[in-house]
Amino acid sequence: MVVTTDAVDTQRLWGTFDDVSDGLFAQFQDIQYAADRGIPLDELEAEVEQYLATHADQPKVLQKANVYRIVVSRGQISVDPNDWFADKLNHGHILRKLTKGSFYSLKLERGTWLDEAAAGPLAEGAAWFDQAQEIGMSNTPKAGLDLGHISPGWENMFAGGLLGLIDQARQSRETLGDQATQEQLDFFEAVETVYDASIAFANRLADLATDMAASDTDNAKRLAEVAATLRHVPAHAPETFHEVLQFTWLMHELIEMEGEDVRSMGQFDRILYPYYRADIDSGRLNREQAKELIKFYWFKWYSRTQGAENGKNFVFGGQAADGSILENDLTYVALDAFDDLCVPDPKLSVRYLPEHSDELYRKVADMVRRGRNSFVLMNDAVAIEALVKRGKPVEHARTYLPIGCYEPAVDGKEAACTMNTTVNLAKPMELALNDGVDPLTGKQIGPHTGDPRQFTTFEQLLYAYLEQLDFVLTTTSRFIAEAERLWPEINPSPLIGGTIDDCLARGKDVGQGGPVYNTVGFVGAGLANAADSLAAVKQAVFDEHKYAFGDVLDALSVDFDGQENMRQYLLNRVPKWGNNDSEVDGIARQVADHFSDKVHSFTNGRGGGSQAALFTLTFALAGGKGTGALPDGRKAHESLAPGVGASYGRDRKGVTALIDSVSKIDFTATPNGSVLDVTLHPTAIAGEEGLQAFVGLIKTFFQEGGYAIQFNVFDVETLRDAQRHPEKYASLQIRVTGWSVYFTTLSREAQDQFIGRLAHGA
Repeated sequence: MVVTTDAVDTQRLWGTFDDVSDGLFAQFQDIQYAADRGIPLDELEAEVEQYLATHADQPKVLQKANVYRIVVSRGQISVDPNDWFADKLNHGHILRKLTKGSFYSLKLERGTWLDEAAAGPLAEGAAWFDQAQEIGMSNTPKAGLDLGHISPGWENMFAGGLLGLIDQARQSRETLGDQATQEQLDFFEAVETVYDASIAFANRLADLATDMAASDTDNAKRLAEVAATLRHVPAHAPETFHEVLQFTWLMHELIEMEGEDVRSMGQFDRILYPYYRADIDSGRLNREQAKELIKFYWFKWYSRTQGAENGKNFVFGGQAADGSILENDLTYVALDAFDDLCVPDPKLSVRYLPEHSDELYRKVADMVRRGRNSFVLMNDAVAIEALVKRGKPVEHARTYLPIGCYEPAVDGKEAACTMNTTVNLAKPMELALNDGVDPLTGKQIGPHTGDPRQFTTFEQLLYAYLEQLDFVLTTTSRFIAEAERLWPEINPSPLIGGTIDDCLARGKDVGQGGPVYNTVGFVGAGLANAADSLAAVKQAVFDEHKYAFGDVLDALSVDFDGQENMRQYLLNRVPKWGNNDSEVDGIARQVADHFSDKVHSFTNGRGGGSQAALFTLTFALAGGKGTGALPDGRKAHESLAPGVGASYGRDRKGVTALIDSVSKIDFTATPNGSVLDVTLHPTAIAGEEGLQAFVGLIKTFFQEGGYAIQFNVFDVETLRDAQRHPEKYASLQIRVTGWSVYFTTLSREAQDQFIGRLAHGA
């Protein structure tokens, strides 16, 4: 791309974002496809169905590659003359319909690939996961496969463009020679097919942009720049900042269209900095123009979600593979662009080390307190040590990306499947209190661990709890492994597979264990509920003999009806996680350690390991609905505790005590991530003194060994007024554990949950 900064330029290339942002915001709502650039969607679907019918015996990876080729070469396209980035394809989710089941179902006689597997060889596991979700025990993707938490190898793509990856595939095929299996040959052929088709698609967009430039005098120059960029990338290695941004956006769209959810867009100020620096140094761009390009670029993600869904993750800071600290001019240009946009999507992760400047701490803290709260702040030292403990060389661990929200995976080398299952850590407590029976359904779910009315020591209860937890984890792991072994038949992924080390070298797709690292994420939710419940029984029944165990069980069975005095005692007179109490904090640490150790003992279906995490996301509500009354005083169906923090309103000694409790967890044993949610009142962090206190709070959390932290800054009255008058608060952002949304787009139930939180002082 060659962009002039000529002052006499009559076509306004720069300073246009504010003028066109309203149109860009609606760009995905009513797309006007060029009627003469492809066939209508119904004809495209018919062509795909015809191909599948006539190639029924073809391996799934080649079927999918050729369906991809048909869609990108025959679907209708569109280019927005006001945008710096082209992408629009009328694909109708055809590839997702083919692979991912009834939600996207195509009317194919043989059904979709995931549905076929779930109804056939994976039926037992699918039934287990459905039941587990129904009773709030866990949440696992259909049939046990997480196909949606992954990041491609961006730098592998940039190194030689897609043509370079095609060359690598050919070289690997030649190296294997006669030793190549048919599966490997099929994978190589699929890689070439999808990359050739992707290059052709970019040229189709370029041709349309060129033709549009001939008649659109107001936007001719921008359209010509867009066309020139698309003719260079993704076929070739990008050379400019615009080219590398277009490359990433286009491949993001194509990979998601092909069937995977891209949950990290890479380490922004590391992998994109050379292109930014080259443009600035050569005069192709100045700093303000680069900032405007970023705003156009990021606004596309916001336009996609309209501020109501999980955003895309861009990471800043941290360190490079050699340990050098990452913080440069692009870091601040990008943060300034995000500050100007003031939108909840994308979401930004910032990796911190003590060597990072106070400027970076202050910049981010100030943005958060002013409502730009789509940030998660990560402790780089702890995250890296956690990955090294799992056998990853430190130079690989240093290049981790937070996948999705805060789940690390090695950049370009790992298929981490970070959200393969979320397990309710409080549910085994229910099972232990009922000899393995789920009290809400009456079903025998777990093993028989004895009638707790006969328990004479706390250790008996703890043993029963851990045995129930082990049963849930072991069964879940077994069924996930079975599903992963069928991944190549459910969702072959040559488009993203060819970008990740060592898929091309091994001739193996992502689902065949091709990447350097193949892991599965086990997320533990509701740690506070489990720890508080165990601590409550220990004190009330075994230490103080305040209540007989049978009386507590009877009260739980009726959701404390008529037993409010007991409930208040359990709720308020027993120490709770989050208040720096050694007794309950020790129990929480024991539960967390046992959970992590058990998870790390599993081998998954792709030959890799499993990795533990502690957070909840939206499972706090969903898991809580299936969980009955607990000895911590929580009533049936109420939400679980958020993240790794305390139950709502139970951390009564302030945020410092909360951090002290949470920091007792060994987060180097949670390589799949963790997060502490903190709510602050605006007055606590106002002014220069408040900003210093805010930065000090973040640094203290990291110094004490915390993993990741994120913030909401609001007062209860503002939220209540927003419920009454949503039209006055259209831009009010709320951090929903792993992402930010507009408060007024939440359900009334979710809004009430936020209002129920107690704001902390700094």
